[in-house]
Amino acid sequence: MMIQYETGETMSLEQRVKRFVERKHGRAEFRLDKLAGDASDRSFHRISFVGASPQGYSSAILMELGQPWTDGELPYLNVRRFMEKIGLPVPALYDTDLASGFILIEDFGDVTLEDAVRGAPRPRFDSLYEKAVDLMLRIQVEATRLRDDSCVSFSLAFDVEKLMFEFDFFYDHALLNYKAASVSPEDERIIKSGFLAISEKLAGHALYLNHRDYHSRNIMVAPGDRLCLVDFQDARLGPVQYDLVSLVMDSYVPVPEDACEPLCRHCLETLDSLYGIKQDPELFTEIFDYMTIQRCIKAAGSFAYLDCVKMKNRYLKYFVPCLSRVRTAFERRPELGRFHETLSKYTPEIK
Repeated sequence: MMIQYETGETMSLEQRVKRFVERKHGRAEFRLDKLAGDASDRSFHRISFVGASPQGYSSAILMELGQPWTDGELPYLNVRRFMEKIGLPVPALYDTDLASGFILIEDFGDVTLEDAVRGAPRPRFDSLYEKAVDLMLRIQVEATRLRDDSCVSFSLAFDVEKLMFEFDFFYDHALLNYKAASVSPEDERIIKSGFLAISEKLAGHALYLNHRDYHSRNIMVAPGDRLCLVDFQDARLGPVQYDLVSLVMDSYVPVPEDACEPLCRHCLETLDSLYGIKQDPELFTEIFDYMTIQRCIKAAGSFAYLDCVKMKNRYLKYFVPCLSRVRTAFERRPELGRFHETLSKYTPEIK
């Protein structure tokens, strides 16, 4: 991509990166390799230095924002600063030039949790996922207890308004756009009432800091099986079950059914034994099921939006598996029967 500056100077990405790097490193030699991106408008590159950089690291990750940032502190940097301060494993910050849309951070390598468990023996799978639950609870409990109101995450929550926004996003992009559904007024009333009942139930539960996108592609596995966090800029308050659902009902890694219950039990036991937080198991499971319905419906809406609006159709293959998890949760919650039956008219994947 070429950028035209006010001076009339035109620079390629490679030239812009070279200027950015040399501002801090001097005339360092490096190679720039594009990395697989996520669903956002950001892009990522690995900078590999010939020899070590003057700061001592041999590689770094360049995050290129979708556009330059000039509006106060960038949420990513704000949340990263708080998480680093309390000892969570987030990337070190090497350099920034927000006017150019560049952030240079620590390189955790290429191995995500998704990569690490692909084809792995079951004991290794279980071990890594237990570690992921433990790290999740560090975020939720320790970070919440060390609350710092200068961190933007503590001003955001999965309240009724936010949860309903995500449900409506599914309604608009999955039902009306992707499915091209013609929903009757009465069915719309039942569906929207079901969305509201679940949102009110979840928003009334105890809130903890959540990563917000805590799944296998946002957890890096560094040497020694050290788990590290990326893509945490949208962290906000929500039920413990929010990140737990993201992890064990992951769209990208099908967690075996006989692994889900032990992981939920490990979460409950660790909350009690390590943090002194006792949870009623039946209520915990009920909120888990409601959260599964909300979280997976939201994800399905995102996959439909990425396909129909952003033209990123590689995510559409996760649409059906995602909604199959909604079906399983509905089957455990007979009190939602009428809502389930009505919604399934337009999304047979949850029948």
